[in-house]
Amino acid sequence: MFFPSDPLSEIVAHFLGYFQIAVEDMKVRLEMALAEHEAEAGLEAPEMQQVSVDVLQTYALGNYAPGVFYAPPEFLIRGEVMFGPTNIGLANTPDFTASELDSPLSQWPTGPGDIVIPLIGTEPGSVIAVFSQTISLSDDDVFVMGTLDEPLVYQSGSDAGLLGLQAASNAILGPIGSGPGMTSHGDVPLVMDAVHATAKAHQSNPDTQFEQVESLTGTYVNGKLETEAPELTDALPSHLQAEAEDAPPPDTIKVTSEHEAHIQIENDATQGSVTYNSGGNFLVNEAVVLNGGLVGTHFVVGGNFHQLDAIIQTNAFSDTDYVNDDFPLDAQAGGGTKAVNVASFVQETFDAAGDNAEANPGVMPQNWQVTCVSGDVIFLEWMKQLTFMSDEDVGVLTATGSDAMVTSGENIGLNSVNFANIGSLFDLILVGGNVFDANVIVQNNILYDNDTITMLGAGDDGDYSASGSLNTSNNLLWNQASIHNVGATEVKSGVSDHYKDAMDGLANGNKSMPASFYAAEDFEGIAIPRVLFVSGSIYDLRYIEQTNILGDADFVALQKKAFLDGEPATEWNIDTGSNALVNMAAIKDYDTFGDSIEVGGDHYSDSILIQANILEAQGDGDDDDALVSEVVAFLDHTETLADTPDYSALGDTTHDAAPVDLMQSVLA
Repeated sequence: MFFPSDPLSEIVAHFLGYFQIAVEDMKVRLEMALAEHEAEAGLEAPEMQQVSVDVLQTYALGNYAPGVFYAPPEFLIRGEVMFGPTNIGLANTPDFTASELDSPLSQWPTGPGDIVIPLIGTEPGSVIAVFSQTISLSDDDVFVMGTLDEPLVYQSGSDAGLLGLQAASNAILGPIGSGPGMTSHGDVPLVMDAVHATAKAHQSNPDTQFEQVESLTGTYVNGKLETEAPELTDALPSHLQAEAEDAPPPDTIKVTSEHEAHIQIENDATQGSVTYNSGGNFLVNEAVVLNGGLVGTHFVVGGNFHQLDAIIQTNAFSDTDYVNDDFPLDAQAGGGTKAVNVASFVQETFDAAGDNAEANPGVMPQNWQVTCVSGDVIFLEWMKQLTFMSDEDVGVLTATGSDAMVTSGENIGLNSVNFANIGSLFDLILVGGNVFDANVIVQNNILYDNDTITMLGAGDDGDYSASGSLNTSNNLLWNQASIHNVGATEVKSGVSDHYKDAMDGLANGNKSMPASFYAAEDFEGIAIPRVLFVSGSIYDLRYIEQTNILGDADFVALQKKAFLDGEPATEWNIDTGSNALVNMAAIKDYDTFGDSIEVGGDHYSDSILIQANILEAQGDGDDDDALVSEVVAFLDHTETLADTPDYSALGDTTHDAAPVDLMQSVLA
């Protein structure tokens, strides 16, 4: 074997040999790695997730906090106050005994000089409730006893009559009758403006008995102040009162004790009878609303305060009946249509602040629980109830010598809603913007009951005689509404200094209780007042609209042939009226448990009552179809201007200027 002796050849041979071994080792490792990789199962690619991106993001910036305050928690153990690692204890801390553990927190020696951490409360939620209840019924029946001797043609004229009555009603309702819609809570002032415009139109109308009063409280019945409201049950038609003593005695059923049973029905009736009822319809809308969504003992408004209570009621009817001269029955006496409007305004005031001071004398605030709402608070209950019924019946009757009872009316339509909004109670409510507080009830009844009663068939007209009763009227149109307010009656112009300090601090993000609150007499008896601050406005509206529309123009005829042939002895009882249209609504609105409200801007307060009965003239003038309106309107209007000229810092905090961030991005 040849071994090179020179150093260069030895180095080349040495490293060339190592290089070849390294190459072989790398080849083996690569092949093993490939083999292990091929043995593993391939991973399945995950499904692609679809994520929707909202490009219109809204970023709400928090309030700037200039400092951070920290106090370790306190632990009260058997009358001793113990603190955490850092002692920032109270000055002159007393030695609490076991009997003093139940003492009010306000008796603890804290004051303006101590560091007090404000408690944070839960924000109240807004409530928007929209109710729409509609009933539509068409019950136009045709009933014929016997065989007709001639074609029967009848046109009621109800369509045109109802349209005319509705137009007359809308004229009384004014702008509110056109039905202002609600697309958002920002439309609340528009609804209030529509009610104001309706009252203003009646104020300048010479046909309206208009009266401005200092305080619209009490019960008004058809424009007159009464000591108490009438009862609906006393005014309803007799068939709806369901008095047990007026019910006829039932037939007596006897079973003999013979071997064969026989059933004998003993009835006092000695002749046949025909009872026909084509009216007797009952239309009812009822609504009850209780609002206690946001109640405060003290109420402070930095902007304007608008209050409105309004009840608008109309009854429109046409009840001009035609009875053929040779009809054998006379119309029942004293059965005219009654139209009744009942409206009640109730004001109730509490003095919760005085009760607290009396219960805990000398107790003053040491801290507060504060709740801040950035934006508006909305309480909106919007209700509309409509019942439309057509009951235009055609009935042809004849004597049969037996008892016959036919009912083509007596329909019942009922819309009912009962809503209660129970929310939060605060000792103080601070509103930076405006407050719109309104309760509105609109009620309307429309009845067209022009009936036709005649004789039908071939034969000479004669003097027919028959026994029984005929009623073509005795209808009832009833509107009853009540608005019950629980709140302050005294409105003070201007905002107190301690309230102004609190609103300024909260508007700038400082949630600590102002030093002036430690000696505020308004909160005597309360150790930790619960405070709500609303930077925007409060929209508080309850709107109830109820409408009943009934077309009950009936046609009833007796066939002459039965009378000419000597009819069997028959007792006739015919009723084409006795309809009842009823609207009933009640609102109870809790605003404050105090006796006064402070307003930094303007204060507008209105109570409006409009009651109208519209009836068709019955031949009193040249135009038999003329409508006569009896309208009475009352207005209680109060307008107060603020004494303090500049409250710009307490105005609405909504910002509509150009944004500071010109790139429309998120401020860091």
